[in-house]
Amino acid sequence: MSSRSRVLPLVSFALVTVALAIQPISSQSPRFYPDDPIGRDDDMALDASKVVPIEDSNGYDFVANTFANPGVRHDIRAQNVNTVDEVPDSSWFVNRIGHRPMSTAEIVRGPDRLESISLDGWKVSGGKSSGLQAGFRMTDPAGQIYQIEFDPPSNPEMATGAEMIGTAFYHAFGYHTVEVYIAELDPSKLEIADNARINDPLIGERRRLTRRDVEDVFRRSARLPNGRYRVLASRFAEGAPLGNFRYYGTRPDDPNDIVAHEDRRELRGARVFGAWLNHDDSRGVNSLDMLQTEGARRYVKHYMFDFGSIMGSGTVYAQRHRAGNEYIVEWAPGWLTLATLGLYTRDWMHIEYPRVPQSVGRFEANSFDPAKWRPEYPNPAFENMRADDAFWAARIVAKFSEADIRAVVEKARYSDPRATEYIVETLVERRKRVLDTWLTGISPLVDFALSRDGQLTFANAAVEASVATAAGSYRLKWSRFDNATGPAGAAVEATSLEPRAVAPAELLAGSQFVQVEIASLHPQHTTWATPVTVQFRRQADGWALVGVTRLK
Repeated sequence: MSSRSRVLPLVSFALVTVALAIQPISSQSPRFYPDDPIGRDDDMALDASKVVPIEDSNGYDFVANTFANPGVRHDIRAQNVNTVDEVPDSSWFVNRIGHRPMSTAEIVRGPDRLESISLDGWKVSGGKSSGLQAGFRMTDPAGQIYQIEFDPPSNPEMATGAEMIGTAFYHAFGYHTVEVYIAELDPSKLEIADNARINDPLIGERRRLTRRDVEDVFRRSARLPNGRYRVLASRFAEGAPLGNFRYYGTRPDDPNDIVAHEDRRELRGARVFGAWLNHDDSRGVNSLDMLQTEGARRYVKHYMFDFGSIMGSGTVYAQRHRAGNEYIVEWAPGWLTLATLGLYTRDWMHIEYPRVPQSVGRFEANSFDPAKWRPEYPNPAFENMRADDAFWAARIVAKFSEADIRAVVEKARYSDPRATEYIVETLVERRKRVLDTWLTGISPLVDFALSRDGQLTFANAAVEASVATAAGSYRLKWSRFDNATGPAGAAVEATSLEPRAVAPAELLAGSQFVQVEIASLHPQHTTWATPVTVQFRRQADGWALVGVTRLK
């Protein structure tokens, strides 16, 4: 996707229509523009000040996605990838660990600007607007608002720990996330602001928040032995809140939002991340859109939000056995159970969860099958995920070392070291299964490079992740490439036993572009024989990678 393909449909459609009407087309559009492959999609260029909030309820989101089948289900390439099959930075996603080395400290820090926070001097400024988790809003002395959330009495440290871990991972993946901190709240020092308000469902209106409301939150929360409460403090994102985004369609009032959400790779690939962490609550209502202002520009920034229901946490209880294994509504197994008077039972009903600290919830790896993993109900973007989308996301998962995973889990500050050890071991095993499933299902060749003198090199992501052995041989098909019409002239075929080859000198001579199709021959991975198509463009200092097609 070039920068022109983003702007042309929006800004120049009328001009192009007139031009086509008065003159014939003189040539085909080039396959590659000078700025390809683009690293940033400027989807913040047009003014979005007219957008209005979308406030989907839990019930609406469930019904719409379970029964209405929204969005378009089709097997097409993600529509927001660039010419080398990667996701450019945008208002949705910023490439982090997938594109550059991140230190363990940077991964752990995530979006946080501070090392830690103290709630001294903060005041309760309002009630929570939604959600089952006990909590309220507080404002710090500088006027910054935070959402304060508590753990349930049955599972101390579970939901707050899940939020800390999930936020760090999703930020490293590349998503926009809010800052989160663990802190201790002393109820004896709590102050309520004079203007604090809360929505009261009994009277159907807002009223003044009282000490009784705060005590009700405490009653539903886990208390520490020192009499304080462990809380999660989530910093409100900058800008004006616009509610949630949906995993299908576009915002009709946002002129920058032109790619259907079910066709965005970062939303399709989120299925892989959800499976790894068992983020069964991956749905539209757990997202956040904010209207940002930068100088004269106003645009929508999209956040992943609310990770309290991952890794066996159900936020207010240990997650149900079904979560991650079956949708809330799946007709076939339900009818089969009914028809057999309960004799037929689902496999997930027989999963044995080990005895672990209550801060862990219900989380395991032995029965985990990434390909069969399910969120709570259908997600249009997840259902459109193809092998190339999954491969892209799995490569990101592969970037985390065991040391990285351990450090992120330690950020949750579990008081029982057995909880830390168990979660680390489970995430490491689930990571291996994710890579086994999605790094090997399509040709895993990566890191293509062509030197000035025609030496081609590449790597195998599955081999690097230790989930596959190298291919026995590689079959290459070289050709010149016409930037308007595609492969040109006679092709030259070759075979190599190593992930390297020499380009035919006669094809490189005088060519502006050159193409090579590379098929990997492996007895256990027959899908690798489908070639990856790669194009290089001549530059002053040699050849630059400009095109990668893994799956058409």
